Amino acid sequence: MNITSPKYFHTVETLTFLLITIWGVIAGQVTVFYIIYLFWFQLLVQTIIDIIHARKNGQADGKKPSVGIIAANMFVYFCYLSLIIVFFGVMLNFDNQDLVIVNLRTLLLHNFGFDLNIMLFAVQYALYRKQIGNKGLQIAVFERGQLILHVSIIIGAFVQMMFVKKHPEYFSGHELWGAALVVLPFLFLKILFHRKSALQTDTKIS
Repeated sequence: MNITSPKYFHTVETLTFLLITIWGVIAGQVTVFYIIYLFWFQLLVQTIIDIIHARKNGQADGKKPSVGIIAANMFVYFCYLSLIIVFFGVMLNFDNQDLVIVNLRTLLLHNFGFDLNIMLFAVQYALYRKQIGNKGLQIAVFERGQLILHVSIIIGAFVQMMFVKKHPEYFSGHELWGAALVVLPFLFLKILFHRKSALQTDTKIS
């Protein structure tokens, strides 16, 4: 498999996500907030790297992204973050102190598995972007990656309301089966969207 192909990058990134998240499940550090915040953070890192690359080297059409587009993108990320923190970090877990503590540690980057996931993703994506140049940049507001975040928030709300809230004894931050249930739908979502993304980007590159 070509190491510069989107398929290779997404395969490595998904395996990294899976292995580190499994460790987080065993350590009782994975919550709905953890997963959605991780998706948000990865998307933010990816967008920042794309913006830096595009400002330095130009986009596929040779133009550099405007300050307005960059500001609009960052504003959307701020709105997402506010929703994720208030809704998933606090409101939906207000009666479960264990989850609130895990979420707070994750938010403040005191969760080893989460932090490692972000650092490895940043390195992987920076190398990938350097290798493929300006192909498949995601800079405009509501690009494909943000669609994943949209769907993740909907799935996260469903999991939180239908399972976590109704069965708090399995989601105390120390229950392995509860954390595993949280991870599975997001893992399938990540694989599905990454497969489509890889196929689309491979077609554009070729």
